[in-house]
Amino acid sequence: MKYILLSLFFLLTGYDQQTETMELEITVTNINTLKGSIKIGIFNNPITFLETGTEYKKYSKNVTNDTIIFNLTGLKQDFYAISIYHDINSDNECNLNFLGVPIEPYGFSKNHRPKLFKASFDDCKINAHQNMSVMIELAKY
Repeated sequence: MKYILLSLFFLLTGYDQQTETMELEITVTNINTLKGSIKIGIFNNPITFLETGTEYKKYSKNVTNDTIIFNLTGLKQDFYAISIYHDINSDNECNLNFLGVPIEPYGFSKNHRPKLFKASFDDCKINAHQNMSVMIELAKY
């Protein structure tokens, strides 16, 4: 009877052992202009990676130093790819040139630097199944 009640409890409350959460500390370095904000997009879907509005989570902090730390809690354990840009002009978008290359500083998890094509999810994918720290250096435009 005890096992039946426990099973019923887990079923009704939506408890799932696979939904454990973790903490992610992201340190953003190489910030050269002390204005605007740092925007972070956390993606967990390779198909929609880098598409605006499809982020799993979004975060923003005003720039006050040449290094900024984001402490993210409550993230489900998963594979993520992180995209960052420094919104210097505070227009809430990563401004691009006519070739589609960012003209504001940007960065990706694993410090991936795209060459001829935009970054892919697999290029930037991190295995976030335990608490971890990631350092991302902004690329100059």
